[in-house]
Amino acid sequence: MMAWRKGCVLALGVGLGIASVAHAAESRWAFAPFACDGELSTREETPLIFTDSEIRWFDLSCEVVSRYKVKESLFLQARCTAGGKAATIPIMLEPNGTRLRVGWNREPVREMQRCRWPDGLGFD
Repeated sequence: MMAWRKGCVLALGVGLGIASVAHAAESRWAFAPFACDGELSTREETPLIFTDSEIRWFDLSCEVVSRYKVKESLFLQARCTAGGKAATIPIMLEPNGTRLRVGWNREPVREMQRCRWPDGLGFD
């Protein structure tokens, strides 16, 4: 019985750790401020929008199917669809204040900035 309780406490602690990193990353992110406003013609000019259960970026709409945390990094497996095709891809998100390091489908890691409302208030 004691081992079961310890297992539940450990699982709860791991779950809360993942939730805190996911919450820190939830928002709208972009490579440049002008890209925060909306959907433009390339991925570089489009904001990445991350919630607890989905990610949208340029022409991709992704559902998070699994996740795990290592230190402050959140590693996701996401089922993404674009143009009628679907694929499961790896995504790494590492929040650091107003910055987010993003590893998208084994591409080189890039840094994005949190988008702000025009009056200076963040989306979060």
